[in-house]
Amino acid sequence: MRRLALVGSLCTTLLAAPPAAGGTILYATAASLNRVDGFCVGAGGGFVPGANIVPADTKGTEPRRLLVAPGPGGVDGVLYVGERDRVEAFTIGPRGGLKFLGSTTLIKDELPAIKNELPMDVMDMAFNPDGRTLYVAQNGPDRIAAYPLDPKTGLVLAPKTGFTSCIQGRPNAAYRALLVRNSLLYVSEQLTPGRIANFPIDAGGGLGHDPTECSGQRPKVCNAGSRARQVCTTDDTDATTGCPGATCPGCCVALTLPISERRRIERPRSFLILDDRVYVEEVETKRIKAFSLQPDGLFPPPTMVGKRLRWEKPVSRTASVLGYADLVLFRSTLLASQFEKGRIDAYRLKPDGRLPRQPTRHTKEDVRTSPVRMTISRCSGGSNDGLACASAMECPGGTCPSAANVLYVAAGELDRVQAFRLRQSDGLPSPAPFSQTDEQTGSFPNDVALAVLSDECR
Repeated sequence: MRRLALVGSLCTTLLAAPPAAGGTILYATAASLNRVDGFCVGAGGGFVPGANIVPADTKGTEPRRLLVAPGPGGVDGVLYVGERDRVEAFTIGPRGGLKFLGSTTLIKDELPAIKNELPMDVMDMAFNPDGRTLYVAQNGPDRIAAYPLDPKTGLVLAPKTGFTSCIQGRPNAAYRALLVRNSLLYVSEQLTPGRIANFPIDAGGGLGHDPTECSGQRPKVCNAGSRARQVCTTDDTDATTGCPGATCPGCCVALTLPISERRRIERPRSFLILDDRVYVEEVETKRIKAFSLQPDGLFPPPTMVGKRLRWEKPVSRTASVLGYADLVLFRSTLLASQFEKGRIDAYRLKPDGRLPRQPTRHTKEDVRTSPVRMTISRCSGGSNDGLACASAMECPGGTCPSAANVLYVAAGELDRVQAFRLRQSDGLPSPAPFSQTDEQTGSFPNDVALAVLSDECR
């Protein structure tokens, strides 16, 4: 089976005011074929038969993440494509056609200390609220890089390294998702102990460290001591991440410490924030858990019990059901894609935000599919920018795509994108898709993104 990297967490933000609403197009990664496909969406949210846009080939490999930002005059937006070794930008032109704009600097072209054989390995991307900075989780060099964007073109500005600030992660941090909220960058990491951590974003969109602080030597191995043959991140023999009783050779990468975190989450993947709670997919235990946030957006600090730190318990959690690939919210319902079973589970939140123990509803299982990432229609511009919309009335001052009230699912091994109706009152999905794209043989779509066009899509 073709199993490419699963990534998590959704985020779309603006670069400029949105164009007047016309047609709607859905872009999908053709991950196995190194390209992006486009599909026209009709007025009812279904796919228009035979109205597929000419695919755009990527210069890199394994495209696995898509973000759309409405662009400046003359184009309908910019599509950013996260790949194994780079991020590429394409302008969205007439009728949804894509034209290559530029890409990030490759790791092999960066500072000499980064090993040439390391791929960037993009796992997720997110925009700063002003749309002028793109954050990219890169598992190759274990960092999150901030790339400034040209407000006139959407082009990734490229000084020496391409990025201007960064967060240096733990060795093999295994990033899975990014989310920006109230000048904080939230990150899920699967390295044991798994955690959700948050880092401050400064007024200019920076992450606090310049590129030289995230491009140093790769972590080395402890020489003897209680952590013999384990990777080390400091020469401090008293540090739990160092080499107690021995030495860590040379000068290793200094980690960026979060301002708050919730540890001991078993392999967290996708997550989202609703009011004062974080809902997290915990892959290891096959549960979704909800954790509380303080009014400032930080996690409650742990308390010391004896010699151990005790973290605040989850506010609520599901029973052990399935391990999910992606999580999105519509109305009062969390929608979770299940890769192995070929279905979408819906958890309708209780009035106080607590999770039910079992799915409220799920779509029909179809093992021919392997659902990965999903998207729903969201307001572009206006007072509800970025929020889910079911009609244009819900996007004052902005636009709601013609795809309102529809869940789009990248169906992986089925080589199609599927569309499910969502009930407007509570967001529960229909049992079966009402529309799907033509088969794109061998494509393995693993992410999807909607864009509103100023003219018709055809």
